[in-house]
This record gives sequence, structure tokens and C-alpha cells, in this order.
Amino acid sequence: MKRIAAFLVDRRRLVFLAMMLLALVNLFLIPRVGVNTDMTKYLPDSSSMKQGVDIMAQEFSDMSVPNTVRVMFHGVPDEEKEQILAVLRKTPYVEAVSFRPGDARYEKDGYTLYILSFSVGFFSPEMSEAESYIKSNYEGQYEMVYCLDKTNQQGVPAWIILLTLVLLIVILLIFTHSWLEPFLFLFAMGIAVVINMGSNIFLPYVSEITWSIGAILQLALSIDYSVILMSRYRQELPAAEDKESAMKAALEKAFSSIAGSAFTTIVGFLVLVFMSFKIGIDLGIVMAKGVFLSMFCILTLLPFLVLSLDTLIRKTRKKVLTLKMDVVSRFSYRCRKAITVLFVLLFIAVFVLKGSTGIAFTLIAPNDIDPVFPKENQIVVLYENADEDRVAGIIPAIEEDACVDSVMAWPNTLGKAFTAEELRDMMDSFGMDVGFDIPPQLLETVYALYFGGDESEQRLTIQELVRFVSETVSGNLILQNLLSDEMKNALDDAPALLDDAGKQLKGPEHSLMLISTSLPQESDETSAWIGKLKALCKENLSGDWYLIGNSPMAVEMVKTFSGELNFLTLLTAGAIFLVVLVTFRSLAVPAILVLLIQCAVYSTMVLMNLQGMTIYYLALLIVQSILMGATIDYAILFTNYYRELRETKEPEPALTDAYNRSVHTILTSGCIVVSVTAIVGYAFSDPSVRQIVHTISKGAACAVVLILFVLPGLLTALDRLVVRRR
Repeated sequence: MKRIAAFLVDRRRLVFLAMMLLALVNLFLIPRVGVNTDMTKYLPDSSSMKQGVDIMAQEFSDMSVPNTVRVMFHGVPDEEKEQILAVLRKTPYVEAVSFRPGDARYEKDGYTLYILSFSVGFFSPEMSEAESYIKSNYEGQYEMVYCLDKTNQQGVPAWIILLTLVLLIVILLIFTHSWLEPFLFLFAMGIAVVINMGSNIFLPYVSEITWSIGAILQLALSIDYSVILMSRYRQELPAAEDKESAMKAALEKAFSSIAGSAFTTIVGFLVLVFMSFKIGIDLGIVMAKGVFLSMFCILTLLPFLVLSLDTLIRKTRKKVLTLKMDVVSRFSYRCRKAITVLFVLLFIAVFVLKGSTGIAFTLIAPNDIDPVFPKENQIVVLYENADEDRVAGIIPAIEEDACVDSVMAWPNTLGKAFTAEELRDMMDSFGMDVGFDIPPQLLETVYALYFGGDESEQRLTIQELVRFVSETVSGNLILQNLLSDEMKNALDDAPALLDDAGKQLKGPEHSLMLISTSLPQESDETSAWIGKLKALCKENLSGDWYLIGNSPMAVEMVKTFSGELNFLTLLTAGAIFLVVLVTFRSLAVPAILVLLIQCAVYSTMVLMNLQGMTIYYLALLIVQSILMGATIDYAILFTNYYRELRETKEPEPALTDAYNRSVHTILTSGCIVVSVTAIVGYAFSDPSVRQIVHTISKGAACAVVLILFVLPGLLTALDRLVVRRR
């Protein structure tokens, strides 16, 4: 390391220019990084739903799901509801508006719901124009709620980044020795973030969650590398010949601490790669790469910045917050046995109680519409075309269920023969048309002409109806008089529209059954209903079939998550145990530290349960990786000081000095992780991302508390096992 340190200092200008060039290249690459919003792409290959999704992608590649916006009014008179519908249909970029008078899904307790379908993006300028149009027409006139059916905006808004930087600067100014130091740290870390984001171009894509929180986590978890190097540089200055020699010595002596800290964090993230749900690979690789790049940028950029601005750093020196931990140290030493017993009891308690914490696999942002008109939960059954007749037999059983709002499949829509009355009811139910508006009297007339008499019990498919009308309308004066010019023109497009509609339900080898339910996306009731649907399909369908949707995905994950969580917990603990074992060459130290951090993980789960919350599965996995990989560094730092001081001092004074030497670094890094994630989390509208960030904050707080107030007592109580003997 001595030669590397000398190179980094002696060739610091060349190194700086190379890093700036690398950052510039990656800055241009960032917009080209693919961001994936489809969580089904991360399902394991063995997943039944994953197999179904792959088939859908092949056979229904042209299927598109419109972006929907819900608008709810309160207190609208019945005679004005159609007028509102007409105005909403004129909204810029709107493709269709759903509203069915008398249907409880659209009218209830004085509330009226309209669902607008758009082809433009949720957060596009066009959607903003549409929102302005709607609000300008009705805001203030009626009590109105406007709700996008997507809450997470791709990427991180600029104001969140600005808020993060302000928080980091405030915390660093409290703990650093110069007014300039925080800005140097952030510059070096900012370059690391840019390189990490741009280098993601070599991945097929990154998940929306990784894209949203990656930069913030990288900053929060790696900023302490700057503090460690700067602290060591300051210590070397008095004894060094010049500032260059001091920086060389600082790099050489701080490298083991920085690399050790980074390596444990990298190992913690890389454990996520072993998740069967492949988002772990995405998040693990991106974050592990980010931590490594942070370490690399601190070691290469910060020496240039500090040496170039050394004079200015000296001129901007300030008082730093100093904490004396003598009282806490005396308490920890005198109560060491009681603390040890209490820790054992706490670990047992949180280990038992964590089982009562609910695990969530889908999170939905609360809004004012869902309590009145719950958003429909759509479940797709993908089945083989050979089972069309069998599917026709089970559709009535599904429709009879009180939780089911509607069922749409080839056998009960385009593949079914209807009477005139049934066809009108079906089109009203699904909001369908056959390419143009058909007045009720036209349906009856067409049926009468087709069958040459009484049409009441005669049946036609929609294709037969359209073909007959297209072929006969030009030569039939009765039909000519019933059709407007617009409807006549639409007849030419009707066959193509029907073909497109058919391709949405029936592919070359498989067909789709779309089931709309009022069930929540995730609940015991939903799981039971999914079980009944599976049993019905298994009993009646002869070919392969697959369930697709958020609810089937949650049911799949529930079955495997407990085992996977236990596996990842053991793998993470084992990997970190080995890292700490190599560092300390002691079995007792890694055992104590790993149990302490695992206690923080379990405490976080129990804390969220006491708050009446379920914990998002990704939040649990990520917080475990971060606590084991990052906050265990605080415990390693404290333990290292204690063991080193015990070589020359008795336990109590050694403990006091260990407190005073480590508390500054622990609180600097700990406060950054806890406060930044706690406050910035509220800036995210996506509930999944928000809970991940907030869970990290709670977990880091639990870890810091245990390290500062429990670890010292454990180390002194187990002194004979912890301290190296000569």
C-alpha cells in the first residue's frame, strides 16, 4: 500500500484528470441506462407466474394497458353527471372514459367516479396538461379528488437530491473541523455516484427501486470513508515533514479501516444476489459496485482536493462538537453483567416477537378514492386454446362469486353467440363496442333481418353481426336510414377493430381470462380466493394454465419467503462472521458483533409491529444487508479500539478511551444514515421505496443504540474472551 499511496499523492493531478474524464463519460451514459418498472421480470425462473408472463410476452406482445386516472366527485346532481362525462371525454389526450350510471362501482353514497384512460405517460407534460384541464373545469365547483393510478415517478426528483445534500452538509458541519471539508467530501462522493449510475449501462436494466434509492444509499453509507481519511491526515500532519508526506502516511494507515468498512458493506449487499427473486441481483450488484466506487473515489480524489486546498482548509477551521463519554463508560463498566443478561433477554424476546410482524409483498399508496371506490384487483388466467370449451364451463362459477365484478374471456365475449338483449348487456358490462355505436333498435332490426323473423331467441357472435351489417347495409334502405354517416364510415374499420380485440384475448396457442375482483391485493381472504381459483382450474382444465397478477405473485412469494429469509439471514451472518473473524482472529468477537447487529434487525421488525405496520419484504432484506454490512463497522471500530487499548490499560480506562476515540466517527456516520433516510423517505410518493428508506433509518438507529449502550458492557463482561492474550 505504501507504493500505491505514494503514486496517488505524487501523481495526484494526473489521477484527478483521469477521474474527471471517467466521470464525464458516465455522466453522458446516465440517461441511456434502462430502468425497469415491471417487477414480474424479477420472478425466479421456476415461478409459475414467471412462465405465464413469458408466454404472454410472446403471444400478446401487442397488448397494451392504458394509464388510468380516477376522478371522483361528491354531491353532483344526477342530471349533471352525463354533462361531466361529456366534458371529461374532451380532456386532451384521453382515449376513453368509463362511467356506468347505477353501478355501485361508479356511484355510491353521493360520490361519482369516472375512470379516464390515457396512452401518454403518467408524469409526462401531456398528462400535466390533462390534469390542468380537468381541474380548471371542476376544481372549486364540486368536491373533487384527482388520482393517478401510479404513484412512483421514475428517477429521483431534483428537490429530493437537494434536500439530501443539505442534510449531509448540516451534519458534516457539526462534526468536521473545517467549514470547507463537507463540500470536499460531497464532491468526491458525487463523482462516485455519477460513475456508479453511468456504469449501470453495462447491465440490461436496473429496477425502479434501485434507480430511486441507489444514489441516496451510496451517499449515506459511504460518506464515513472521507471522515476516516481526513481524520487520519490530521493526525499525521504534526509529525510529517510536509503535507504530502502526511497524506501518504494517512492513505497507508487509513486504507485498512476504509477497505475493511467497504468490504463488509459490499459483502452485505452481495448476499442479496442469492435471492430467488432476482431484484436482489439488481440491487446487490448496483449497491456493491457503488460502495466500491465510493471507496475508490475517496482514495483517489480526496488527496488531490485536500492537498490543493490545504491552506484554505486551515483558514476555515472551526470548533468541532466534542462528546465526553466518561459517565456512560462508567455506567457500562459497572453494569456490564446486568447489561449482558439484559441483552440475552432482549435477543430472545425480539427473536420470538418478530414472528408476529406481518410481511407485505405489495404496497399501495393511500388515497381518498380507495375507501369509497376500491381499485379493482385484476387477475389473469392464461390457458391453452384447446380448453376454450372447458373455460366456458367454469366462467359461471367464477361470476357467481361475490368478490368478482366481471369476467372477460373469449368464450363469453367474441367467441360467444348472443341474443340482441344479451349483446347489449355484455357491451354495457365491459364498456365495449363493435367499432361504432349501435342503437338498441338497430340491434333488434339486424337480428330480425338476419333470421327473417322473430329475433328474440336467435343468437349471433359479434363477428357475424358486424360482417352481416357490413355486407347488407349498402343495399338496405332501412339500415341506411338507421345509420349516421359517421357510423357508416366506421363500418369499414369494424372488422379490423374486432381482429385487434380478438388478439387481446386469444393468441396462437393460449388465451386470456381477465377477472376483475374487489379483493385487496394482499390479504388472507385474497389468498383463500386464489386457492379456490387454482382448484377450479386444476379440476376443469386439461392443459397447462397460469395465474398472473399482483395477488398471485404475492401468494407465490408467501410460500417461499420464510425459507428464503432464513437462508439469507444465515448466509449474511456467516459471511460477515468470517470477515470479522479474519480481522480479529477471534471466535468470540465476531459472534458478539453478529448477534448484536442481528438483534438490531429483529428489534426493527418488532418496532414496526408495535407501530401497527407490516414490513415490506424488500425493506426487511435490504435493512438486514445494510445493518450487517455497514453498521457493523461501527461495532468493529469500537471493538478494535478497546482491544488495542487493553494491551496497555485496565478494562475501565480502556473502555473510556475507546468510547472517546470512536464516538465521533460512529455518531457522524450514524446520524447521516438515520436522519437522511428518515427525512428524505417522506419525499417519495411510492410507498415501497418510502418504507424501504424508513426501515433503514429505524434499523440503523437500533444498531447505533445497541453499539453505544450495549456493546461496551458485553466487551468488558466477556473481556477474557475478547482481549488478545500474549
